Amino acid sequence: MYSTFLFDLDGTLMNTSPGIFYTANYTMNELGFPSVPDQQLRKFVGPPLKECFKVACGLEDSLIDEACVIYRKRYDEKGRFMANVYDGIIDVLRIMKADGMKIAVATLKYERLATEVLEYFGLAPYFDVVVGADTGGQRTKAQIIDLSLERLGVADKSCALMIGDTLHDLKGAQEAGVDMLAVDYGFGFPRGVDLSEERGVVGVADSPLAILKLLKLA
Repeated sequence: MYSTFLFDLDGTLMNTSPGIFYTANYTMNELGFPSVPDQQLRKFVGPPLKECFKVACGLEDSLIDEACVIYRKRYDEKGRFMANVYDGIIDVLRIMKADGMKIAVATLKYERLATEVLEYFGLAPYFDVVVGADTGGQRTKAQIIDLSLERLGVADKSCALMIGDTLHDLKGAQEAGVDMLAVDYGFGFPRGVDLSEERGVVGVADSPLAILKLLKLA
């Protein structure tokens, strides 16, 4: 049924939380605030960066732009390398690639940074395109999904599936009009989440290899 797969990056392809959490607290400390507990920082993964500092760190609007500058610089220097690919993801991508599927990354992470992270961890060769946030942070998740399909040359959205771990992925997929396979091994959705009432959700994978089983690719 599906021949095009759009993967979120943070919490879906890779566990990037160590680098994200470290950089968020580095930023807070640089601004003169105490570190934020890991449980609260789970909210930092998924949304656009400006929203992350509001939702997870409680920063006032007047400090958001400065926080983003500090965060991006430190993450680029160190944080992006503090990550690991989820066990089984390489197998998922290899099988999809061998089956001739079109595969993209559709992430709210800054596009250049996402590309560099994928290259550093050896995932880049599996993807046909990588689409992320623009420098101004104006692209929504739905727009990123649409742009991914445009760059892939895919006009029929019924053959496309978004795979992600947060409500931002789900809402973006719904707004873009593509189906969604949720994963609950990442940061966003809790283990065992029930999304059966959500429009367009075809299932919830509790591990990378479960993605293949749910899609009947293994």
